[in-house]
Amino acid sequence: MSTWNAGEKAPNYSLDFYNGNTTVGSVPRTEIVNLELQRTVFSEKPTVGQANAGELDATFIVPSFTIPRMAKVKVTLVYDGTTYTLGVFYIDTRSTDPTSNTLTIHCYDAMLMAEQAVPTTGTDITVLGAIATQLQTTLDASVTAAITNAYTIPATMAQDSSRDVLQAIGAAYGGSFFITKDGLLGFAGFSVGAETFYLCDEFGNAITFGGDRILV
Repeated sequence: MSTWNAGEKAPNYSLDFYNGNTTVGSVPRTEIVNLELQRTVFSEKPTVGQANAGELDATFIVPSFTIPRMAKVKVTLVYDGTTYTLGVFYIDTRSTDPTSNTLTIHCYDAMLMAEQAVPTTGTDITVLGAIATQLQTTLDASVTAAITNAYTIPATMAQDSSRDVLQAIGAAYGGSFFITKDGLLGFAGFSVGAETFYLCDEFGNAITFGGDRILV
């Protein structure tokens, strides 16, 4: 799990708002009261087959520009002359405090859109490309590097959500899907050794020699 809090006094950061890919406006650090973001690959412990959404909570002075419904929000950090993206999110809820003239937003990254029905079935990498489009993003290099076995997503999963399909593909490849800090659909896999088999009887019970299972 990766968590970042603006209280850590980053040199310079901002909230950049978009309507689609069109810039709407930016809120500078000097107008941000609170900012916390969390991206997590694993919900509690490292296991395969997860597809969790990252979250952003922010409170800032009400800006002079209008923030559209479900606006895209990019958290940008400038450090030592270099600009970094810390996360890309979409507004889920908002509330205004007229006393302090502040706006509080709660956002999720694109993984929340994966609750929709999977857009297609077929070869895994083709399905992942379609899911990425559904999430309004593209595939990270970590996906194309890892998803190479051309497993088939059957037509029987056509009514499943994209998240369910991501979890199934992730489990098949020994890893989990997540949204990267740049807003791409990424994959994090466990490093596993070569596949092994144990000698078993006709009932599936391991045959042992001196208490040790026999590799074949």
